[in-house]
Amino acid sequence: MIKKRLRYYLEKLLSVLQLRVFVGGLEISDLVLRLAYFDGLRWHLNGVRLDPGVMEAGKVKDHEKFMFALTTLKSQVSGPLSSRKKISVIVGLSSVNIYSHVFSLPIIEKDGLDEAIRLNVQMVSPVDIAQVYSGWQIIGEDRPTQRLEVLSSFLDRSIADDIRAALLKTGFIPVAIEPRSLALTRLLAEEAAGFSAAKPYVMVHIDSAGLDFLIVSKGGLHFEYFNPWQDIVDEKGQIQTPAFEAAMARSLHQMVNFYSQHWPEPLTEIILSATSLIPETEKIVADNFSLPVRQLKSRTNQSVGSEWFVVLGCGLRGLKRRGSDKEMSLMGIGADDEFRREQAVNFLGFWRLIMPITLALLLIAFSIADLYLIQTRKSIESQSLFLLSPEQTKEIDDFTAQAGVFNQSVALVGAAQKSIVPTSKLWEKVMGLMAANGVTISHFSFQGSGTTILLTGSAPSVDNVSNFKKTLLNTPEFQGADLPIIGVKTAANGVTFSATFRYGI
Repeated sequence: MIKKRLRYYLEKLLSVLQLRVFVGGLEISDLVLRLAYFDGLRWHLNGVRLDPGVMEAGKVKDHEKFMFALTTLKSQVSGPLSSRKKISVIVGLSSVNIYSHVFSLPIIEKDGLDEAIRLNVQMVSPVDIAQVYSGWQIIGEDRPTQRLEVLSSFLDRSIADDIRAALLKTGFIPVAIEPRSLALTRLLAEEAAGFSAAKPYVMVHIDSAGLDFLIVSKGGLHFEYFNPWQDIVDEKGQIQTPAFEAAMARSLHQMVNFYSQHWPEPLTEIILSATSLIPETEKIVADNFSLPVRQLKSRTNQSVGSEWFVVLGCGLRGLKRRGSDKEMSLMGIGADDEFRREQAVNFLGFWRLIMPITLALLLIAFSIADLYLIQTRKSIESQSLFLLSPEQTKEIDDFTAQAGVFNQSVALVGAAQKSIVPTSKLWEKVMGLMAANGVTISHFSFQGSGTTILLTGSAPSVDNVSNFKKTLLNTPEFQGADLPIIGVKTAANGVTFSATFRYGI
C-alpha cells in the first residue's frame, strides 16, 4: 500500500510538471462508450450508453449524437483528468470487424526486418492496402529455428478517420487505436490471477457485442474468431438457448481444432470472461471438452465486472511510457502528431508560467538580503563609530563587499529578465504561419534575442513556400526574412527549403 501511495504522489508530481501525461483507455462499441484510467491508487471507470443506430458494426452513422455521447463521457471524468481540456486515450474498438493475421519470418537484421515485415503485411492484407490502416507487432521468437512470429491487423481507413476526427473535436486525443482482442490479451497476460505466459489458453469473452474467441500463447495473441450476436439471433431479434449452445459449441470446436493443427503443445484450459450465460457456457465446455474452464479474475483490489475488461486492457497500455510502447496502432503513420503537439504545448505553457514566478522570487530574495545587509551595516556603524578596532574595520569592509556582490546579482537578474524572449510566443507565431501556408517544420534554431533564426522545412509545392515567404515579409514581428527560391529543392513528398529571419518583440 505504501508503494502504491508513493507511486500515486510521484505520478501526480510528474503530471503537474507536465513531464508525464495521463493516458486512459477508451472502448467504443455499437452500444456503449467506456473510459478507464489509473491514478496510481485506483481505477476510475465511466460509461455512456449510445442510442440505437448511432453506430452500426463499428461505423459512425449519427455523428452529432456520437460526439454528444463523447462530450457527456468526458464531463463525467473525475480525479487528475477532470481539469484537463484534452484527454489522451488508447482506443479499443469492440464492434468493428478488424482482420488479424499471424505470419512467420526468419530473424534478420533490424533494417531488413522492418522492410520484410512491411512487404508481408501488404501481401496478407484482405483488401487493397490503400483502403486500410495496418499495424503489426512481434509476438514470439523461436531461437532454435531462428524465426519470428508477427501479428498484423487491418482497419478500414474511413472508420478510423471518422472516429479519430470525432475524438479530436470532443477533447480526446487518440494515442493509438487497437482491436479489442489485444486489450483482452493484455489484461489476461498482465492482470489475470493464475496466468502463466508459458502455457497456451483459449479465452472466451462474452459481452453485448457477441462471442469473442482468442488463442493466447506465450503471453501473446495468435488467433481470434469473433461471432457477433447478429449471426445468432432469430427473426424476432432474440437469442434462443439452443442457438446459443450450438454457436458456442461449434466455435469452441473450431478453435480447439485450429490450435491442434498449428501447435504441438496441448491446451492448458479455457478462460471465460462473461457478464452473463456463465453456467450455460461452463456446461457446454464440460459436455464437449476435457479441458478445465476458469473464470477470468483480475488481481486488482477493486471489484470490476467483465464488461470493463476491454477498456481496462486499453488503460493498461496507457500506463506504459510512450517511448517504450511498441504495440501496434491502427491510425496510420504520423497520426500521433496531435498527441506529441499537445505534450509540447502543455510543457511550454507550464514553463512559460513558472519562469517569471521563479525570477520574481529570486528578485525578492536578493532584495531582502540586500536590505538586511544594509541595515546590519548601519547598525554596526552607529554602535561603534569611534570605537572600531582594525579587526572590526575589516569585518565591516567584508560586509560591504558582500553587499556589493548582492547588488550586482540583483542587477544581473533584472537584466536577464528584461532580455528573456518569450520563445513560446515566437514558437506559436511561427507554427501558426506555417500551418496557414501548408508548411511543415523539420529544424528550428534560435540562440537568443537579437540573433538570426534558422528554419528548415518542407511543403507540398513551391507555391506554398512562396506564400510562406510573403507571409514572413508582411509580418511586423519578423525582420530581415530571407528565403531564396533557388534554395528550394524537390523532395519525395514535395519540396524542402530553408529560411532565416530575426524576431523583434
